Amino acid sequence: MTQEIFKKKNVWLFDLDNTVYSPETKIFDQIDKRMKTFISKKLKISQESAFKIQKLYYKKYGTTLFGLMKNYNFEPNEFLEFVHNVDLDNLKKSSKLFKLIELLPGKKIIYTNGDHKYAERVLTALGIENLFDEIFDIKKSRYIPKPKIKPFREFLECKKIKTQDCVYFEDLEENLKSAYKIGITTIHIHNEKKPKIKPFIDFRFKTIINALDMINNSINN
Repeated sequence: MTQEIFKKKNVWLFDLDNTVYSPETKIFDQIDKRMKTFISKKLKISQESAFKIQKLYYKKYGTTLFGLMKNYNFEPNEFLEFVHNVDLDNLKKSSKLFKLIELLPGKKIIYTNGDHKYAERVLTALGIENLFDEIFDIKKSRYIPKPKIKPFREFLECKKIKTQDCVYFEDLEENLKSAYKIGITTIHIHNEKKPKIKPFIDFRFKTIINALDMINNSINN
């Protein structure tokens, strides 16, 4: 696949955490710790036991929340409110990020396992909240998380968006795999020094800025 393909694309799908912002900001690390604390308090278990449940459910179900809802009938709003109550001071506005996203032709959509309120906070902290046409969050997916793709595919069909028109930016390989299967062009935003070649990853970049720079250059040249 060559960079020429981007001239044919008009729908840009962005994961949120560790994709539109760098993992170096440690925002998701805060969320991770708050999940452990929430589980520990709710189930009255040790932090160590809570951590094991958290990671087991994440691996098995795609999100810790889905596992808690399935196995303990947790109320999702309480969980989401607690875990996303994090400090976003490490997120800084970037005029370059704003410009590069703004230049993309067509629709821009956030696709996240987080909730709408948190996504809006993050986008506002980055100064890019007005650039997106939609936020497809965990509530809109009926709490069925990535990498399961069915709810998002239904959303695209409802909006009359063709998967072959889409490009998806994401830091987690598993989520890209399911998107690739339905015909979406995939871009892996990664920190790995020597990433392995995967057939479901079309392009790789260290940062979202690098990816957007290349895409806009490809479209305009």
